[in-house]
Amino acid sequence: MHIGAIQRLRVNTLLLSLGVLALTLGFNVLLSSSTLDALATDSILSGYRSCGEHFARGVERGLRFGKFLNAYAGMDDMLAELRHGVQGIDSVQLFDARGELLYARPNSGPDSGVDALRAGAEDLKQFSAHAEGPPKARKTPTGYRVLVPLQHNGLAGWVAMEVASAQVDAATRDFLRWSGFLMLATCLAVALILPGWLGLLTGTADARARLHATLGRLLLVVVGGTQLAYSCGTLALFDGFVERAVRTKAAILAQSVGRDFEYLIHKGVDVAQLKGKDQLLAQLVADNEELRGAALLTPDGVPLATAGSPSNGRYAPDAPGTPDAALSVREPLDRYWPSRFRQRQEVMELRLDLDPQVITARVTKLAVDMGTSLVISFLLLLELAKLLGLIARRSLGAEAGTPPPDQARPQLPRAAQALRVGGFVFFLGYDMGISFIPLLARTLYQPLWGLSEKVVIGLPISAEMVSAGVALLVSGSFTQRYGWHRIYMLGAAAGAAGLLLGGMATGLPMLILARITAGFGFGLVLMASQIGTLEHEHAGAGLASVFAGIFSGSICGSAAGAMLAEHLPYQAVLTVGGVVTLFAMRAVLTGRDRATAHAPHGAPPAANAMMTEGAAGTARTPILSGGMTLLKDPRMHLMLLLVGIPVAICLTGFLHYLLPLMLANARVDQSDIGRVFMLYGLCFITAGPLLGKWIDRTADKPLFLTLAGLLSGVSLLLAANATGLAGTSAAVVALGLSQCIAAPASMLCILALRSARELGREKTASLYRALERVGQVAGPVLFGAATVVMGTTQVLLVVGGTVCALALAFQAAWRLSAPRS
Repeated sequence: MHIGAIQRLRVNTLLLSLGVLALTLGFNVLLSSSTLDALATDSILSGYRSCGEHFARGVERGLRFGKFLNAYAGMDDMLAELRHGVQGIDSVQLFDARGELLYARPNSGPDSGVDALRAGAEDLKQFSAHAEGPPKARKTPTGYRVLVPLQHNGLAGWVAMEVASAQVDAATRDFLRWSGFLMLATCLAVALILPGWLGLLTGTADARARLHATLGRLLLVVVGGTQLAYSCGTLALFDGFVERAVRTKAAILAQSVGRDFEYLIHKGVDVAQLKGKDQLLAQLVADNEELRGAALLTPDGVPLATAGSPSNGRYAPDAPGTPDAALSVREPLDRYWPSRFRQRQEVMELRLDLDPQVITARVTKLAVDMGTSLVISFLLLLELAKLLGLIARRSLGAEAGTPPPDQARPQLPRAAQALRVGGFVFFLGYDMGISFIPLLARTLYQPLWGLSEKVVIGLPISAEMVSAGVALLVSGSFTQRYGWHRIYMLGAAAGAAGLLLGGMATGLPMLILARITAGFGFGLVLMASQIGTLEHEHAGAGLASVFAGIFSGSICGSAAGAMLAEHLPYQAVLTVGGVVTLFAMRAVLTGRDRATAHAPHGAPPAANAMMTEGAAGTARTPILSGGMTLLKDPRMHLMLLLVGIPVAICLTGFLHYLLPLMLANARVDQSDIGRVFMLYGLCFITAGPLLGKWIDRTADKPLFLTLAGLLSGVSLLLAANATGLAGTSAAVVALGLSQCIAAPASMLCILALRSARELGREKTASLYRALERVGQVAGPVLFGAATVVMGTTQVLLVVGGTVCALALAFQAAWRLSAPRS
């Protein structure tokens, strides 16, 4: 290889490697900052909500004594006191139960006139949707809107506080600044290390022949190591920022309660002899888990009122048992409001003690979330490293395909590797909208065909699934005629067009059309990715590798989409996903062999170990006659009815329908539910390729179908007997391993049938996958109907035992139906 070409290869590889590092670290930064932002926002806004609830209790007390909300004496002054007494509240409004604005401070603001009616209607919708408790804070262009209900013989009205975003976003903003510095330092360190390492990897012909493999390992070591170091550094930052968020909330509470005490002091009330102050502090501590104790003190540190678990005796700085001053918030109470004529005169002090155990628990939760973000970033790194290795292999040309004989090892064909990378890129973009499509449909809702609102909101997803099913059914015929490369390109283009069309959607019909287009592209890409691996010798490993790339893209895409949706409109996120999806076409073209790129479709590929020579052919039989031949094959019925459909029913009925309900009823956090679901995809990514190679090396492939059925049944039995999250996680892992085995084994078994050879590989694969989809569609319906008749545990036991029995019956029937030699 020419020295100039080697230098260009080194420079290009260095730039691409640094790009991969910046992309994965940036992804990790955004995920971790999003996690911290959610926690800090919830913590600080809960402080404002506590202030609003304290105000609401006073209003409700007046309503119980006969006051009327629409003629509440002194309400304007009370609202002004609430607004000025707590830093960060821009405006306060009070609405009645019908959503009509009664009072507002300031009077002229964004919620005057028509805006007030619109805001009241939105608030009323939130209360209707959260009948079991107060609604969550709503994001507004200027900050957050916190709603506090007023209860008197039902919902009498509510208080709406507009909170400025500056104080809420301060913690995340500073965290991003420090994370940016860490990221820059990391990139500079790697930029100094990589050139020398790349020189070693490209110094000799033997080293260059292995570059496509060693480059991936290099990135995993260097970039993965820097990611791990960065995560440890950011975790150390988390502790300080979490404490800062908790202290901010405590300061908000201290300002609100301290203002009430100061009001009494200014009126000449002897607070030291006032009854009820202990109950007020006790209510404050009970309503806020971040507080360990609260106390009202004299300037000398003598407690006048205490609540919770404060220190014993005086609150002097050196007193034994006094809490750490760094974990306390102090609010001085003055005799007069400070002004140009009166100096500050402190007569009391309100002290709130923070609970360090709550801070530790939240840092631990952040550490778990950080670990999840790190896993997602590693998945992104893994697939980008494979893409970079594929690019290096293509750049080296023939030199990359001649490793030393003593170091040669079996590896997947370039096309299978490209299909994995292409699947990752396609689903990285496609699944960016998976978390908010129903929410987007709700925002675009309009009456349609006389259907109810809930049905109409579900139409985009239903239309997408139907379109994907049609694409799976027809993709075999298209692929047999035009080749899987062209069908893949058509599917990727259709998927991108659907996402871009969804990004431009201004109404629900347009969104439905967009999801139909995207779903059709999804079905074509999914089927072409599988068919493209069947023409190679290691088809099982190829199929498992493709599914690993697909699930990596799905996990990273859903996380990235949810993160972007917090800062961008839903349509903008769909547009980003559509642009990303287009790069899947380039990734697949990267793996296309130049020698066979223009070979006519129908040229005999390498035969699979499970198929005879006729199985590799591409006979163009009519779909109806050939399909009927396959449908009449009793061995196909054995596979489909005893394993294929039962395994599919377990997947959608348990994983997608019953499991979320079980975890929600057990009051499992949504983040933990997401991590349990991630285990399913991680099975495909980690164990899938290994199981695929095992299937390729084993002659008795129907045995793996039996194993897949048994694992599916066992997963339900484990779930039925699970007493905690660990047992449920084990059930999900068992189900994931079952699907890892079933995906390649079922395809190899069905293609070995004589009827499949007559129909052709492409049409057989397409038809069988479409038939399996019947079980996926029926799963949630069957499980839902069964849970009505019997309890959840009984359903899992009965269905799990039945699926295991069917798997054993398949093994026996398959051997009895084997043709006599």
